Amino acid sequence: MKKYIIIASLFFVVFSVLNAQDNRRIPDGAATLIQDRKADPLPPVSGNVPASGAKTDVDADTARIEAPPVYGWKITPRLGERVFLPMDTAVLNFHQSMLVDGLGVSMGYLGNVGSPAQSNIFFERPESSRFIFLDAMRYWRKNPEDKYFLNTKVPYSNVLYQTGGGGENAEQRLQTEVSMNLGKKLNVGFDFDYVYSRGNYASLSNKQMNYDFYASYIGDKYRMHAFFHNNNFVNIENGGVTNPLYITNPNSDEIINTRFTGNTLDIPVRMQSTWNKLRGRHLYVTNRYDLGNDEEEYMVNDTTRAWRKKKDYVPLASVIFTTHYTDQKRRFLSDYAGMDTLYRYYNNLEGDVHAAPKYQSHINDFMSYYSFKNTFALAMNEGFRKWTKFGLTAFIEYDMRKYSMPGSLPGLHERYGENALTIGGVLSKEKGKYLKYRASAEFNILDGKDYRLEGEIITMLNLFGKQVSAKANGYIKSISPSFFEKNFSSKYWNWDSENTSFSNTNRVYVGGEINLPELSFSKTRVSGGVENIKNRIYYNANRITAQSPGNVQVVSLRLDQDLQAGVFHWDNRIVYQKSGNESVIPLPDLSIYSNIYLMTRIAKVLTLQMGVDGHFFSEYYAPGYEPLTMQFYNQRNEKTGNFPLTTAYVNLHLKYTRFYVMMYNLTNGMGNGQSFTLYRYPVNPRMLKLGISWRFNN
Repeated sequence: MKKYIIIASLFFVVFSVLNAQDNRRIPDGAATLIQDRKADPLPPVSGNVPASGAKTDVDADTARIEAPPVYGWKITPRLGERVFLPMDTAVLNFHQSMLVDGLGVSMGYLGNVGSPAQSNIFFERPESSRFIFLDAMRYWRKNPEDKYFLNTKVPYSNVLYQTGGGGENAEQRLQTEVSMNLGKKLNVGFDFDYVYSRGNYASLSNKQMNYDFYASYIGDKYRMHAFFHNNNFVNIENGGVTNPLYITNPNSDEIINTRFTGNTLDIPVRMQSTWNKLRGRHLYVTNRYDLGNDEEEYMVNDTTRAWRKKKDYVPLASVIFTTHYTDQKRRFLSDYAGMDTLYRYYNNLEGDVHAAPKYQSHINDFMSYYSFKNTFALAMNEGFRKWTKFGLTAFIEYDMRKYSMPGSLPGLHERYGENALTIGGVLSKEKGKYLKYRASAEFNILDGKDYRLEGEIITMLNLFGKQVSAKANGYIKSISPSFFEKNFSSKYWNWDSENTSFSNTNRVYVGGEINLPELSFSKTRVSGGVENIKNRIYYNANRITAQSPGNVQVVSLRLDQDLQAGVFHWDNRIVYQKSGNESVIPLPDLSIYSNIYLMTRIAKVLTLQMGVDGHFFSEYYAPGYEPLTMQFYNQRNEKTGNFPLTTAYVNLHLKYTRFYVMMYNLTNGMGNGQSFTLYRYPVNPRMLKLGISWRFNN
């Protein structure tokens, strides 16, 4: 760990010396980006505006106005369209950035920062990816659509360090970023993210080192975004605790007889000497070139002519070419002597392909995925003529995929390949105040069954004389099973496409949201949706893939309600959801995040936020986590929930520095004591945590 801190420190010292030659500074209030880790499958049509509400000469089809010192955006991965995002000082709730719980209203995870996790809110869960072993790590890795690109008038750098616990249960995270413009059009940057979490339970640790290089070029007619990301995850697995009474009732006779000392590291766990290791990379480049002449000739005087840029010029069309290469590798290792017995107990199956064979205990399973994807698109731009009130894009995409997994004999690997040829289009209207929309359609020609239709519309309504924004969205999808859902090979479990002839999963969703007029004491947003899912693929109680033959409906309603009276604030996120089949999609009916705090400024320069927040979800059959497949599976053995997970905290913000101190899990053991967010995986006990962020701009 010391080696990486020293390297990072030297890196920023060098950049600080180089950057000191520029005396321009970002004023107070220019800030870091909101860390939204979830990229919407259909980007918001309202996002094509400069950050912080400031206007900027950011594109050929936007107005020429002054840019803020730093602004940022994400891109749509297929077409490289820019979706501008607001800048945020991150004064509020800085402490939540340290917590896995802070990633959503309600989360299920193994206990540590950097551990496999999934949201308990169904509509926050993405679709399964082609390499399903990475899905549980989605909050700790980046795809191209997750990357923030920056444009800076002055060099920008930020260092964030967070720590909690100490000694045998310490968890630490170091994040750094450097970004600078080389001229007005070219920006380059570097990100580094290091996580080391030793954990509060035996044989449950995480170590991660991720980094990426990125660049963007925004010219008059040509735009480019490049992104290289490397991810490296090492998870030590324990399979969960053997007996929940160590958490729920440590004073019971059964636990007292084991002479349990109360140290969570002494609680027996199901596995030891077992690891999941994942390594991979993305190499992504998208190019966009505008067709048409953006200059016009004008008369300087009676005899002299000159050329100038056309005012409010919008190109007739644009040509887009995107290349995305990715490869991912996963290795499951174990030297645990009791693994054979353990997996026979897990399965409780005899005489079929899933039963555990009698091999030696050492396991070394390797699986990999490779994809090389190229997209060509032609876009007719919105507003190139007064009567063209929409934009229209057509694309074709070819994806070549390769897979490998253990073969039928030890030491051998079998390789497989598949191809996808997708055609589609996007119809959008992103300008105007009262009506914006975006609709997309795509179809896989080679498969003949995969298709997606998605749409979103945003409008402004008048309610009691005030403007109210409303959004409706929906989709219809037919999704083929991924390769590793149909095929899996390991020492213990094996299945293939011949025995798992899954049908496409069909999904139909309709939803929306309303943002009510903001008042001096209240801010309210109501959202919800309903989805029907047919032929859903999931992992059943035996921890293997299964498919529900019928339809499952999920209904959700969410209320975001922020209240304020002077320095007193009370923010609430309340989600009600209902699954039509709990055996297929188990969900907590009620999930709540509530945050009560005081916020004020001291001496006009120091911002203080002090309060208590908490997460809560109602009791239900929470999923389990299976290290062998790295998937969350359904179980009907034990319910968990109805316990508060609270944190007392102080956040401080002074110019370019942010700091927090908090006591995590303040109410440890309260409620019904069922402090598990996943089956047999308890949350960490009470712990003091600290974090600090420095931003350098010069």
